[in-house]
Amino acid sequence: MALSDFYPSPAALIESELRVLNYLRNDRFITERQSQFAQDAGMYYGRYRRDHSHFEFFSYFDVTGAGSKQRKRMPDLRLTLAALIEAKKNGSYSNVTYCLSVCKIRRLVILRKFHFDVTVTSDAVEHRRQEHPQCHLQYCGEMIPHMAKMGCRQKQLEQMHPSLSEPRIFFWPMSLALLIDMALHEFPDRHSANFRSSSEWRNIVRAQESLVLRPFYEKCVEVIVDRRGNNRTLADEFYVG
Repeated sequence: MALSDFYPSPAALIESELRVLNYLRNDRFITERQSQFAQDAGMYYGRYRRDHSHFEFFSYFDVTGAGSKQRKRMPDLRLTLAALIEAKKNGSYSNVTYCLSVCKIRRLVILRKFHFDVTVTSDAVEHRRQEHPQCHLQYCGEMIPHMAKMGCRQKQLEQMHPSLSEPRIFFWPMSLALLIDMALHEFPDRHSANFRSSSEWRNIVRAQESLVLRPFYEKCVEVIVDRRGNNRTLADEFYVG
């Protein structure tokens, strides 16, 4: 299956991500309680607002873990969020990846690290050991340069065995608003819950669901319903070599 059968064009996706950053750089919850995130949203928005051939983002939320025993429940976890979208001159993708990591704020110990990737076929013949899903979730992965600059150490990844790429788990396509909404849903407090429930933010999430998720799920339903009698599975359609 061609990526364009269920995935938006680079220009459409980048334009959508810029709308997300434009909202976040001015949102009251973000500016007052996650000020670094607001600054980064403004910086990356200004950098890419006129260039839709490339998009990058990196920032973090400082949150309090559910198991925190602190009396004042100060933030003890840092959620780093990253996105990278690269396009070729012909308008096709050369790279699409999103990353979420969970770190202890103290000494920035990496506890979890996940990638949400889109497999992009290159002009050259790629020699992979096996097929994997066009859209997938991958545990760990390599160190992101921004995480290293922030103070995370490569040695911390060794216990996660980053050289092991498998399994790549078939997963829906990710976007910046979907990743942010998921991260704040998993590590909630009353302020972030109010942010997530606002009609403005919900409209942004729903817009990205429509752009990124709806075509993907429509294609999944098409395969499962199998009106043409092809007798193909989702793995047949979405795994690529």
